[in-house]
Amino acid sequence: MPLDSLPFELLSEILDSTRDVETLHQCVLVCSTFKEAALPSLYRTITLKTVHQMDEGLHFGALETLDKYVYLRPYVREVKFLFVLSDYARRTRRTSSGYKVPQNLWVNSLAKLPNITSYTFCHIPFFSFPQSQNRFLPIPHEQIELTVAALANCSLLDELNLLYRATPSDISRLNHLKNVRSIRLGLPSREVLVAVRPWIEQCDSFSVRDAYALDSLATIRPHVSNLSMLHIGPHHALSNRDLLQLLHCTSKLQELDLFYDNFLNVQLLNKDDRSSLGLKNLHKLVVRHQGVSNKSQFMELFTWLEAVISASPLTSISILSDDSRECNFAMPLMNLLAKKPQLEFLNIPQVVLRHPSLRTLFGRLNNLRVLSIMLVDVNVLCFHTSASPGELNFNLSALYLRSSKTTCPYSLVTPQLRQTISSLRGSPGYVRRLCQEKQTWKVCSQTSVSDFN
Repeated sequence: MPLDSLPFELLSEILDSTRDVETLHQCVLVCSTFKEAALPSLYRTITLKTVHQMDEGLHFGALETLDKYVYLRPYVREVKFLFVLSDYARRTRRTSSGYKVPQNLWVNSLAKLPNITSYTFCHIPFFSFPQSQNRFLPIPHEQIELTVAALANCSLLDELNLLYRATPSDISRLNHLKNVRSIRLGLPSREVLVAVRPWIEQCDSFSVRDAYALDSLATIRPHVSNLSMLHIGPHHALSNRDLLQLLHCTSKLQELDLFYDNFLNVQLLNKDDRSSLGLKNLHKLVVRHQGVSNKSQFMELFTWLEAVISASPLTSISILSDDSRECNFAMPLMNLLAKKPQLEFLNIPQVVLRHPSLRTLFGRLNNLRVLSIMLVDVNVLCFHTSASPGELNFNLSALYLRSSKTTCPYSLVTPQLRQTISSLRGSPGYVRRLCQEKQTWKVCSQTSVSDFN
């Protein structure tokens, strides 16, 4: 069926499932029908960037378009406010030199978007160099006040992302947004963590990207019992024992993303520490670790992991090395994961798997759909040849391999990978190279359409 003869409702549904903004931009340029179908999806997320100078104050092209095409307003779900301090300072100097006082007409335009569910405050440098992406700088209080005024009647707003250097007074102002149930902080000070604690108690989701101010359990532990999602990033001061004590208070957790810092672990876990946490609702786990390099340290990490997940019906787990340390002791981890038959998504790109590990995975995890691992020997892909008929269940939608150019040349891996998948699935699927760096490459072999986040 030609694309131009697709029913409009079907075309709209297809484009609504598209998350790639560039694709939506291209669709808008195809024809008027595609434009009408793609615009609602394109304006699902809008970005407000403070780079235009006008007498009426801040000017945002996205809001101007929405004022022109009023029918698009209900489709806006997410707003990202990108604040450029250098541009603001230049505008302020010009205004104080005789320009008329800004009217902030953008506030009225923002207030007319009834279905916003997520709002992000982000401070960016005027020139976005890679090394400045994680800098958290302040946003003037008046900008926060104006935004709160615009969002006051937005009853669907339930997520706030404060990716700038917030202050306790900012938290006090934002606390007027009563329906917020998800908070994400960039680099909060200890004072901000104290100010936000009553808010956390009312939330379902709480995230700290850089947890430098999280220096003790007392800072956060009494306030996390209602959370269904918790994310604690690097630079906190919590040992593996502290993290377990924290998780004892989070029985409602469904998603957990933690930074495990082995440099803080001065004592080995004892028998009491290893008892199950009882996280019976936990479905998704991400562990990012640093300082784990030898066998004993990996065994301690896996012991800690067992305490976290022993009672959990996990469907997704990622174990990521922040300092690129590879794990060559995979079998204890495989034996632990083999107890999770519901597991569908396994992302362990720094864990080296060999024949026994792969046979354990595909022999026990029948629901596994996405797997990401480290490959050190092309012969590992022949793991199926020593298995009995019917022993392995290869139901993957996508297999991601990461390896070294020296030990596993891409030219050797591709034919062996196709042969293995063809033997296990009856067809080779297709293989594509995702990226290639100086000493490594990464490849994806897919047998069906799948998401990898």
